[in-house]
Amino acid sequence: ISSGSGTIFRIIGLWNRSRGENMLDSGAPFYDTYQTSDGQFMAVGAIEPQFYKQLLKGLELDAGELPSQMSFDDWPELRRIFTERFASKSQAEWSEIFDGTDACVTPVLSFDQVSSHPHNRERGSFMKDSSGEESPRPAPVLSRTPAEPCLTSDPVTGEHTAEVLQEYGFTSPQINQMLSAGVIECNAVKAKL
Repeated sequence: ISSGSGTIFRIIGLWNRSRGENMLDSGAPFYDTYQTSDGQFMAVGAIEPQFYKQLLKGLELDAGELPSQMSFDDWPELRRIFTERFASKSQAEWSEIFDGTDACVTPVLSFDQVSSHPHNRERGSFMKDSSGEESPRPAPVLSRTPAEPCLTSDPVTGEHTAEVLQEYGFTSPQINQMLSAGVIECNAVKAKL
């Protein structure tokens, strides 16, 4: 948060408590992660009232029986309730419950799971380069002028050293001398000295 935003948040009472006790730093029970029965996690970001209402609906909780969402003093009790509720089902079960809702609840995925998640597959959020390495697609994806990412592998350290030095006027003997002295690194397979 920028210093300007921090000042505003302090003024309106959203960032005036100790670290970990404010709305956006895991203090709010409706803006945090929770462990599921299978040891996985769900991320919750239901700040706005309409999203919070959907969160409670998915958790099968009655807002009338709970402390007010913005009652800071009741956050520990609300967190206890959410913690118990999320621990009662697996990540897959919670994902099914919250999928397609506006509850702002999503599974926390491992690096191995993220590219195969249906949301990311549908949007083409990941791509493979020519060597099969997977990486995130550049963002944002613009509808009228989408970027065409380069699918070649990233260069290895020293792959283009000789070419670049030659472009700057260094001779092959000078480049070999720098290589021998350990000043530069050169990928021997790619270098043409």
